[in-house]
Amino acid sequence: MNESTDWQSIENDDFLKQFLSGNEKQNATNQLLSVAQQLNRLGEAVSILDTELQKQVLANYDDLLSQATWVEKLEGVLAIMQNHVQSLLSAVERLRGKVVEPFNRIETQTLMLARLHETSDLLRKIGRMQHLSNRLNSQMSGNNNGPDIVKAANCLHELELLMSDTDLSNLDIIADDHKNIKAHKIKVQKMATHSLTIGLQNKDRGQVTVAVQVFENLGILESAVKSIEVSATSEIEDFAREALDVSLVMIQDPGKRGAPGRATVPSPGSSGNLRVKLWENLEKLFQESIYNQCIQMELLQRILLENHSKKFDNMSEPFWTKVTKIVANILVERAQGSSFIKQALEGEYPKFLRIFLDLSKHLKDRSQAIGTYSVDRNILAPFENAYLSRSVSRLLDPVHTMFSGDGTPSQEEIDTLIRTITSELSVSLVDEGLSTIVSRNVGKAIRLFCLKCEQNLVTGGEASQVIDTATTGQQTNVNLANLLFYLSVQMNRVIANLSSNLSSEGAIVIATALEETNNLSKNILSPLLSSINDAIESIIVTMHDDPEFRETSSPLGREIGSSLYMRELQGFILRSVNTFLAPYKNQAIVADCCKSVASRCIELFVRHACLLRPLTDYGRAKLIVDFTQMEVAVAPLCRGGQLGSLEQQQYRILRAMKTLLPLEPEEIVQKVLEDGESSVPPSLILLHLFSGAPSDLPSPHQSAGWSINRLSQWMDNHPTEKERLALSNGPLQRYELTIRQRNLPTFHPLFPLMTKLTSFYER
Repeated sequence: MNESTDWQSIENDDFLKQFLSGNEKQNATNQLLSVAQQLNRLGEAVSILDTELQKQVLANYDDLLSQATWVEKLEGVLAIMQNHVQSLLSAVERLRGKVVEPFNRIETQTLMLARLHETSDLLRKIGRMQHLSNRLNSQMSGNNNGPDIVKAANCLHELELLMSDTDLSNLDIIADDHKNIKAHKIKVQKMATHSLTIGLQNKDRGQVTVAVQVFENLGILESAVKSIEVSATSEIEDFAREALDVSLVMIQDPGKRGAPGRATVPSPGSSGNLRVKLWENLEKLFQESIYNQCIQMELLQRILLENHSKKFDNMSEPFWTKVTKIVANILVERAQGSSFIKQALEGEYPKFLRIFLDLSKHLKDRSQAIGTYSVDRNILAPFENAYLSRSVSRLLDPVHTMFSGDGTPSQEEIDTLIRTITSELSVSLVDEGLSTIVSRNVGKAIRLFCLKCEQNLVTGGEASQVIDTATTGQQTNVNLANLLFYLSVQMNRVIANLSSNLSSEGAIVIATALEETNNLSKNILSPLLSSINDAIESIIVTMHDDPEFRETSSPLGREIGSSLYMRELQGFILRSVNTFLAPYKNQAIVADCCKSVASRCIELFVRHACLLRPLTDYGRAKLIVDFTQMEVAVAPLCRGGQLGSLEQQQYRILRAMKTLLPLEPEEIVQKVLEDGESSVPPSLILLHLFSGAPSDLPSPHQSAGWSINRLSQWMDNHPTEKERLALSNGPLQRYELTIRQRNLPTFHPLFPLMTKLTSFYER
């Protein structure tokens, strides 16, 4: 308990705690204690430690004594081991002396052997080099056929390999050989280059093959091919610059040499000759210079491929691309520097394009052609865009001119437009893409013509009246429609004449634009035909005012003939056709538009014929005659009087209704129920049956309080049979209710028949 207290007193003492933690810095406690106090506390702590040490020795005396005994034994063992180690070191020294001396002798002998080997190899290479040098001299001295540069190239290649393995340049013994080798190498390269150049120019495969073999043996084939390509492109570039140099072109023209210090400008009257000379130069540039160089590149590529030089399997295409870009840049440069060249290339772009395309075609059509030689249209874009801009201006100007004055254009002015269109299309046929673009411009001119015609149309009542003779406005519209037709006919002839060369897309573009002339012609006819329809309906409606349909018998001595309204209708239609429709030359469009008028006329006639009430037997006989005369009435509206060209449904209803009128109501209903809608719609038969019904069974429009015209409008807006039958079913239901309220024993005989028809769609 006391020991623990002593140790805790040291651990808890702020002054002594710093010695336990190893912190030598004095804290605030050190500063408060004097030196004497600090020494006193340290002395007390030392006393405590001595006391504790004595206690530990006394408590562990046996263990400490045992450890001291083992230390003495360990010192004896270590002394013995030291003697053994000394003996081992002596033995190792003796063994080292026996190994190091032989190793040093072997190392010296090995170094000598390596030097002897290097010397021997060097002497062997020198001997081989001298032997090859002598052989090279003999090969270069040649025989009757001159130097054998292929074998000489083999020797040079082997000599270079020898010299690259070991540096032999500083040996005096072969200094003369070095000079000879360099001289012979230069000579062989010159001869091979000359042979390659001449062989390519003369298309001599033998010479080219020899040159390629020499360059390959020399190890400079790739650089030699690049040099040939650079030379070829440089030659084309130089030729192109000379061909497009206005000053040189004028010098080539006799008597046109410019004075010193003066700008070279074509003089009046000389531009034609200069332009001819310019196009001759361009022909030579493409058909001779570029063509020959491309042929030479192909020949070189084939020979390289035969020698298994796979890295040269694509030479023609990059060369063609590079050449076309060079020529394009020169063309743009010359055009920017000379207005004469710019006007020539832009104004006659199709001619320039033809030259380019002919070159491409000649290169591709050869049996041994390698490249595709496609024409990149992007490099020609500056000239093509300028030409197309001028082309569309040439196409649109005649249209603007012919509508600039008062009145309608003449056929002569349209002929001028047609000639311009023909000229532009003919020139553009050199290329399908160009002809397609020009065709689009032609389409723009046609649409502009249609727009101008539309702006000059006369509208309103003056254009649509059909009562009096044709007005000035209607004559103007006829003239415009005839001009549209004339333009369409002439353009179709142009397309037919150029069909073998004009692109299919271009022909479609123009044909689509010409459709607008037909559409505009239909728009011109539309208000006129609408007025004719209205007048026809007004005439047909008057049949309800004809008292002859209500007469019980025919007057004595008078034959049943057509009604007054029918004669009026026939006269009106004939007069309308002759007065207002005949002047239109595009009778195909007129006939197409008149089909709807004739169909509408028949539809209204049948409808109002079924609405006649009351209808006597004499009136029915007269109505049958009117049905026959209706075919005569609409005949002028049908081209050539062919009623079969009408919409089949209305004409079929007219003929079917004519056959049903003489029958009894029971027979009529039975036949309609059997045939369904294949003949006459049940709604029309139901309206017809109302004509013989009693007064307490009113017609649908009477039941609704409508006029006949309003009923007709309602039927136009409700074309389905279900709706029409539902309208007629209302009066029938009210009639049935009335009979039941009156407690009458029977219905009118027509009522059951009419009820069958109303239930037609409920079966």
